[in-house]
Amino acid sequence: MRRESMLLVAGIASTALANLYALFGLPPERSLGHLYKILYVHVPPIWVAYVMFAASLVYSILYVARRDHRYDLVAYSTVMLGVSLSAVSILLGSIFSNKAWGTYWEWSEPRMTSTLILFLTYVGYLVLRSSIGDLGKRREVSAVYAIMAFVTVPMSYVSVKMFRSLHPLPELSPEMKYMLLVSFLTNLLLFLPMLKLLYGKNLYREKLLLEGDMYGS
Repeated sequence: MRRESMLLVAGIASTALANLYALFGLPPERSLGHLYKILYVHVPPIWVAYVMFAASLVYSILYVARRDHRYDLVAYSTVMLGVSLSAVSILLGSIFSNKAWGTYWEWSEPRMTSTLILFLTYVGYLVLRSSIGDLGKRREVSAVYAIMAFVTVPMSYVSVKMFRSLHPLPELSPEMKYMLLVSFLTNLLLFLPMLKLLYGKNLYREKLLLEGDMYGS
């Protein structure tokens, strides 16, 4: 627990420093000016969410193959964190949309719409999981759902390239691209220990649930 707490503090500090440098140290972009800097807080969360959902895919497949409840709990924890990060990215994206296009939401914009579909799909995972009382069935259904839901991740990522889009593609200098990568890595450093803490919480909660069922019977 102490190690996770130290990593969490390191992640918070490094993310804050990266964001401050992006805000005050980088020059404006040619077409979007300083407005483009919202990328450094808007893009990394959804990239980390993609990583989380990819992990949910891997661990759900592992659960189906090996029936180890720990794989199911890792998948569940990654979805919980991925949904939270997706919500943050969507919220920041709507703020940017209002500044750039004069509206908080543009349904014809494929990246916004496809990312909302991704978010709602994984919210559906959480709702479905919480609605199943039988633990074994909950794990099985959740694993299958997570495997099928992953299709929304590449759909969200490539939508801006496959369809005509209002989504801006700013001309980033090498320094700007480097800082975007740094922002992603600092966000990853921040949320990986969060994931481990969340997994520990879910593991403990399931242990209490199983103990309650054992004594209740």
